[in-house]
Amino acid sequence: MLKKKIYTVTGMSCAGCSAAVQSALQKSAGVADVSVNLLESNASITYDDTKTSPEQLQAIVRGIGYDMLISDDPTEQSLQSDEEARKALSQLRVKLIISAVLSVIMMVLGMHPHLIGMGVRTGELLNLFCASVVYFYCAGGYHVRALKQLRHRTFTMDTLISMSTTVAYFFSIIRLVYSVVGQSDLLGSSYFDVVGMIMTFVLLGKLLEERAKDRTNDALKKLVSLAPSTAIVEQDGAVVEKPVELLRPGEIVLLRKGDYVPVDGSLLSPGSFDESSLTGESLPADKMAGDPVYSGTVSAGSSTRFVAEKIGSETLLGKIIDAVRDAQASKAPIQRIADKVSGVFVPAILVIALMTFLAWGFLGDTTPWLRGLYHAISVLVIACPCALGLATPTAITVSMGRASEMGLLIRDAVALERLSKVTDIIFDKTGTLTEGEFRIVEDLWLSTDPMDWTLLSVAERHSSHLLAEILSETYNTGKSMDLVVNEVAGGGLSFAHEGHNYRVGNKAHTPHIPTPESTAFEKKHATGTLVYYTKDSKLIAIIALDDDLRKDTPEAIAKLSQRGLDLHLLSGDQDLRVSRFATKVGIDNAQGGMTALDKKQYIDRLQSSGKVVAMVGDGINDSPALATADLSIAMSSGSDIATDVAQVTAITDSPLVLDEGIALSKRTVRIIYENFFWAFIYNLIAIPIAAGLFYPTIVISPMIAAAAMAMSSVCVVLNSLRLKK
Repeated sequence: MLKKKIYTVTGMSCAGCSAAVQSALQKSAGVADVSVNLLESNASITYDDTKTSPEQLQAIVRGIGYDMLISDDPTEQSLQSDEEARKALSQLRVKLIISAVLSVIMMVLGMHPHLIGMGVRTGELLNLFCASVVYFYCAGGYHVRALKQLRHRTFTMDTLISMSTTVAYFFSIIRLVYSVVGQSDLLGSSYFDVVGMIMTFVLLGKLLEERAKDRTNDALKKLVSLAPSTAIVEQDGAVVEKPVELLRPGEIVLLRKGDYVPVDGSLLSPGSFDESSLTGESLPADKMAGDPVYSGTVSAGSSTRFVAEKIGSETLLGKIIDAVRDAQASKAPIQRIADKVSGVFVPAILVIALMTFLAWGFLGDTTPWLRGLYHAISVLVIACPCALGLATPTAITVSMGRASEMGLLIRDAVALERLSKVTDIIFDKTGTLTEGEFRIVEDLWLSTDPMDWTLLSVAERHSSHLLAEILSETYNTGKSMDLVVNEVAGGGLSFAHEGHNYRVGNKAHTPHIPTPESTAFEKKHATGTLVYYTKDSKLIAIIALDDDLRKDTPEAIAKLSQRGLDLHLLSGDQDLRVSRFATKVGIDNAQGGMTALDKKQYIDRLQSSGKVVAMVGDGINDSPALATADLSIAMSSGSDIATDVAQVTAITDSPLVLDEGIALSKRTVRIIYENFFWAFIYNLIAIPIAAGLFYPTIVISPMIAAAAMAMSSVCVVLNSLRLKK
């Protein structure tokens, strides 16, 4: 049986590390899919529990130098992860301080040992001690991981750091031995101080990078922090405070002004709620008894009470957090560039470093082999695959968090990238450009048989359409019966009763002969939504419904048009009503009388002409069109999130979020390309300089190379953080 789990992975220090973990897990028997997120330090694994187990997967990760926390309790795993992160950051600071202090000591001892009253030989021995502490303690983790990865024939940034410090350290020891036997000038200067400075800059860059990466998850952390840890509940006639994880559906929760709602539920008394954390709407929402409330929102009015219904991951907030995490863990198509390059980058750098050493050794003039070693170490240190690997995930993580703050849930990185390429947007009218809260304006009944009311009410109970409930409630006679009802997506219902065939739906679904009364009724409600009810192709009723235009619809349509997007309105309503509505909101392309299949074919035609099409619908009646479109978008109320299948879901009422989402997507793609450009240019320029191609005009020492390498990754992360604004 396939299971999907997210486990925390510790010890990853670069994009190459996450790639190595992902590659090792993918090769494991029973693993169907895996995605490793460096920024969140976790792995999302889909595996067959009959072929492998969490313990076996953990052993694989440990085998290449990392660790994986496999607790099934999300809270426990989160606590363990936080504790591991704190320990790692604390150790990183300690190692940085030790490395920096010892590096300064080694530089002084290497150049001016007499300043502290010490001889040259004594100074070299003390340098050996200092370098050994740095090599085995400060750089020890890099060596262990590099050796484990070597056994699996994988190479990461750990390999380059380990190799460069190893070469410098053991060369300096050999040089020290030669000096003891009286040949101190044979191998030139020692590189003990280089070992220290390389690790100092690497660790400093790592600390800066961790702090910058931590900011990329600010939005997700804010979401997680919205749910309070305790709730005030009525229990056995008393008011008690209890942990949220112990709450159960059906319990009565009390809210004071300023309290965060701990779980989802239904109000027992009126209240006002600040839902900006979930929807982006700044004004509080006034709610009545029976209305839903959501975890993570804030009680902004007087004290109120509600019945708990959904707990933990089942709440709207929980589902949003899961959606954001899944999206951040996914990879955009553009990431394939970095994946392919990263796979050959480190081996290529090893080859370049070797060629640099040999070229200088055979072709150099003054101390050629020493000069070759000097440049080879610089090449190993300055190369930075991390910048390439971080180019996409940092931008995706920040962008997904920013989108969630705007009230827009984007399923994965593929959808985020595709959003920037959309050329045409197709709108369904009801519930997307309008509020979706219909009211019956007027009805025309051509039948006096009360059974027709009952049949309509009972049939509509079988429908998934958003108009079904209001029709069923309005014409409810209190009677019930068994009906076999067929529903045609985008059309309506059909059923049989006592030898008669009934149809309910739009005009195309309910063929009939118009009457003077029906024609006049249609003209009167030309811009409303009409529901036709027929019996054996004879019209027995027309019901006119209408809902209000979303307040930001005209502005949103205007902004999308200004972006050069082609906008279309497709609806099952009569062509005249659809045309008038389109004119009202500012959409040029509009067609009425469209079934779900018609909409699909319309999208097919656009796609065949090279267009990238986004479909905005309700996710139910427009399912064929949503599935066909390059990108499916749902304008949804919060309660629909659990069942929504769209690639992009707006949980705010404002359609302006579509324009904001497209703008964010375009900025994200631009930032990713900027990151790639910087990473490629940096390596393209830095590696030849480090190899000595421009010697003696420009020379980069291993110490400067280490600083440049560290800063390149930091620059990529800081550039991605621009998306937060």
